[in-house]
Amino acid sequence: MLLAVAILLFSFLLRVPTADQAVLGVMERLSFDLQMKFLRKVLPRPADVEPILIGIDESAEDSFDEPIAMWHKHFAKLLDALVVAKPALVGMDVQLPSRSFDHILPGLDYSFLSSLARIKQNVPFVVVHTFDRTGKVMPIHDTFHRVLDDEAFAFDKVLEDGDRYARRFNEIETVGVGSLATFSGHIARLLGKKVEAGYIDFSIGDVFNYVPIQEVIALHTDGNRAELQRRFAGRVVLIGSVVGAQDRWNLPVALSEWERNAKGELQTNQPGVVVHLQTLRSLLGGGLLVPIPDALKWLICAALLSFVFVPSNFHTYRFAFLFAPILFFAVSVILITVKILIPAVTFLILLWIAVMVGAIADGTRTLLEKNRLKQSFSGSVSPAVLQEIMSGNLAGGVSAKTAEVCVMFSDIRGFTGLSESLPPETVTNLLTRYFDRMVACVHRYDGTMDKFMGDGMMVFFGMPRHMENTCVNAVKCAIDMVNELTSLNEEFSAEGLPPLKIGIGINYGKVVVGNIGSTERHNYSAIGDAVNVASRVEGLTKRLGKPIVFTDSVKIQLGTEFEMFDLGEQPIRGHSPMRLWGVGNSVAIAALPAAVEQD
Repeated sequence: MLLAVAILLFSFLLRVPTADQAVLGVMERLSFDLQMKFLRKVLPRPADVEPILIGIDESAEDSFDEPIAMWHKHFAKLLDALVVAKPALVGMDVQLPSRSFDHILPGLDYSFLSSLARIKQNVPFVVVHTFDRTGKVMPIHDTFHRVLDDEAFAFDKVLEDGDRYARRFNEIETVGVGSLATFSGHIARLLGKKVEAGYIDFSIGDVFNYVPIQEVIALHTDGNRAELQRRFAGRVVLIGSVVGAQDRWNLPVALSEWERNAKGELQTNQPGVVVHLQTLRSLLGGGLLVPIPDALKWLICAALLSFVFVPSNFHTYRFAFLFAPILFFAVSVILITVKILIPAVTFLILLWIAVMVGAIADGTRTLLEKNRLKQSFSGSVSPAVLQEIMSGNLAGGVSAKTAEVCVMFSDIRGFTGLSESLPPETVTNLLTRYFDRMVACVHRYDGTMDKFMGDGMMVFFGMPRHMENTCVNAVKCAIDMVNELTSLNEEFSAEGLPPLKIGIGINYGKVVVGNIGSTERHNYSAIGDAVNVASRVEGLTKRLGKPIVFTDSVKIQLGTEFEMFDLGEQPIRGHSPMRLWGVGNSVAIAALPAAVEQD
């Protein structure tokens, strides 16, 4: 069930609301971008192959008189310059004319066509098929198409993720099967590289700059053959526009030196030719970033899911929420440098899901167990003791410690004769009702029920729950018990039952308190001389004619809150004489002494 819950949560994050916009997908993309920026800043690495860009910028448009659609002679000079320069390959990210302009300027097409034929004969050459805003391939004039044939053409398409960023290279996903290749892919194949799907490595290479087209044309016009070869010989050369609002893409990192905002900061919105340049850095160098095989990925996921069964404790949480993020990030970054990509965020989120599901399950089990313990022991121990057991503060087994507590004994007067005169069922019912009222008083003042002794009770205050003044609580509890008995006796009288009379003895002192007994059977209890004295004082209430009697040690702790009267020094059986006190300021208590004296 735990595995099913974890898998369900994982699937939700993986697929909802859609595969492109799912939480995990979004987080993986953000993680990829963060790692690319981190590597470029912390561990910058050069590209094995560095293509060079000849850029068409605004200054070129200002330099040439014709509109760009009629730059035939300028492109012809550029291509002738590159024939002289002898590059490894020329890629032209510029749409070829869709119509002839010979009717406007005779011979214009011929100059461009002648240069295209020459460069095709001397240098591997690739030119793009571009697309209009509707996604249709823009036409190319038949004459240009016949000069170059299909082998020179490639589609100018870039694969976008759901957030409109370009990170991946996958020709099948981009252009389909059986059609032209992509611009970058076709260039890589012509240079003898194997082209497969993967992620573009944006962590390699410095930011790009470009050589203006008019500068290259000027070198050729001046006959500076040596400079052309120095710059371009053996290099992969791309020709493309570096201005304009069209053919622009969002990238994880800023790669164009010329793309800056008003503050001079590099921008991640880049011209399309820059995407091709970075893709070629990967394809022609160490390769694209390749995700780990699906089988290995799901095996790791299964291992991480097993954390639902790991005990929920501090060590588990520290590993999952402190060490694991650092570990996954570090491993992912290291693997990127060897062209391997892992879904680090997916692994981390899956680990967190497993740990949290396990924690919720453990918490639920603990809560159920505590509820079971509470139901099982609520009638056996006092709430304070039960709370200590459930919170784990009360160790199991026999254990005890010395503490100062206020001990109270109470007893029903003449109960033996009363029980002999009533049926057993009536006696049981009477006792149950009596103890219900008395125990409620004890718990109201945070007392701990030690034990029932026939018709008597032993209670102590101050352990295991600490309180400011244990004796104040004990005396208030005793007064409350006497008042409750008055109310209960009214009920008994209405039912024809005899009234009950009680005596309460209280003493304060050091005791040994804890789990006392044998290793197999023990109770939370208190023992010591202070307990024995409290029991003896309770036995004196009948002779002294007072329902509540306490020792001088209790009186010292009470201060002036109660109306007390001195009962003098009294002999204590098995103990030296002690000074005892009674308490007043209760209407019910004032009415009881006469009844007690009659017993």
